[in-house]
Amino acid sequence: MRSYRSFLAALMLVAAAACASAPEPAIPFADRIAAAKAAGNPYQEDAALTQLLADPQLKPEQRAEVLYQRASLRRLAGDNRRGAVADFEAMLALAPDHPRAGQAEIELDLARSDLEALEPRLNYMLTLPQWFDVSWALGERDVPARRYHRAGLSPNEEQTQKLKDAGYICGAEGEGGPVQGAGEPRAWLEGLTWCSPLPQPVEIGAGAADAGS
Repeated sequence: MRSYRSFLAALMLVAAAACASAPEPAIPFADRIAAAKAAGNPYQEDAALTQLLADPQLKPEQRAEVLYQRASLRRLAGDNRRGAVADFEAMLALAPDHPRAGQAEIELDLARSDLEALEPRLNYMLTLPQWFDVSWALGERDVPARRYHRAGLSPNEEQTQKLKDAGYICGAEGEGGPVQGAGEPRAWLEGLTWCSPLPQPVEIGAGAADAGS
């Protein structure tokens, strides 16, 4: 009986050790994609897909799928046409026979057309709001935010929402001062502050005049 009890105790210890060392079950790839796409606004979704791409354990076809999802997002809601072109090209180079390859080629052509239309506009004499829209659509983030902050002008309502979603504008707790700039108060800016001081100066080129509101 004593020998049986010792054997039973040893068996329980082995079982407990096995349970303690058992690896966590892998999350299915489809669930990981779904979680990234449900991250929130387009900029948060982009960040989640970027984090997923950093996983070295992804299989080539999985990496191609994430690249396609991020590229498609960046072409439209994610406001990053340059990034979209780069992602579509990387996806097609990695997996030319991927089930989404045909659609990716179509969207790549559209993204390239957007670039051809947008990039020359940076050489025009644009007001700050006009330049912001072009630059933001191309995928710039820090520079457009800093230029608004530096100029002391107020972003329009749509631009304000983009800056909030991308993490540049906060509520009253921001440390960079009020977003409300020169001119009459804008209702959509009430109580909003720049999240951080954004101190780095940016030289305004000939194609991006600090004019307009």
